[in-house]
Amino acid sequence: MEKSIEAYSKKLNNYYDSDGKLLQYPSKRPLRIIALIKIVEQMDADRKYTEKEINEIIRSRIAFCDIELIRREMFQYKLLGRLRDGSAYWVESDWKNAYTEYIDAD
Repeated sequence: MEKSIEAYSKKLNNYYDSDGKLLQYPSKRPLRIIALIKIVEQMDADRKYTEKEINEIIRSRIAFCDIELIRREMFQYKLLGRLRDGSAYWVESDWKNAYTEYIDAD
């Protein structure tokens, strides 16, 4: 799996502009996970965020408009946790363990 993750990581570079913003959300799962990890790595694991703050972080990392899609996917892939009412978000503490093979590819 390591070689394929490495290949996906290289292929993902084609999805970024010269400013390092994601141009489109990849359709393949491994590419999506790697792209989401790049975003979550910009967040402080020791703090709680408002939805507005999460949206701003995502907005700074993507060049398309679907911030909600990225936020939902980060939650679904268990990179982010949130209160049921969406009033607070945080980086899940064990996401690195769940996606070790994707992190090592970078």
